[in-house]
Amino acid sequence: MLREHIHIDGMPLHIIDTAGLRDASDEVERIGIERAWQEIEQADRVLFMVDGTTTDAVDPADIWPDFIARLPKNLPITVVRNKADITGETLGISEVNGHSLVRLSARTGEGVDVLRNHLKQSMGFDTNMEGGFLARRRHLQALAEAAEHLEQGKAQLLGAWAGNCWRKSCAWRSKA
Repeated sequence: MLREHIHIDGMPLHIIDTAGLRDASDEVERIGIERAWQEIEQADRVLFMVDGTTTDAVDPADIWPDFIARLPKNLPITVVRNKADITGETLGISEVNGHSLVRLSARTGEGVDVLRNHLKQSMGFDTNMEGGFLARRRHLQALAEAAEHLEQGKAQLLGAWAGNCWRKSCAWRSKA
């Protein structure tokens, strides 16, 4: 696996290239492939790179049915069909069966901006945000859970102290 940290217009991305995932021929390869799957299952988005000269298929379920079957159901997928300069495909982005499809040419650079903008938009990055906050999906889920726990704690504290009177906050004082 190759790992790289990149920034697209200020948006940080952690890219992991798993190369090809296939049935392992030996134990070391099997361990590497299993680690790749662990990374994929933690991802916010999967990019499938397709050599457009090798297949006309655009639906990931047609290209990699076993791979798609193993993915978490709610994991967003973007299919990136490369070599549009050779295949003559129209550059740009579309949707196929609920998955994003980006056609580009890495050699000429055409369509790469479409992919960059798609990644920024799909990860919630808005270049017009003032003081905006970027977070990964699981970070947002953790923050939502933390907020819920804080509300529960507040309710428990208020419930436990509802009948108690603290000296400084009581409207009446005992005469002692």
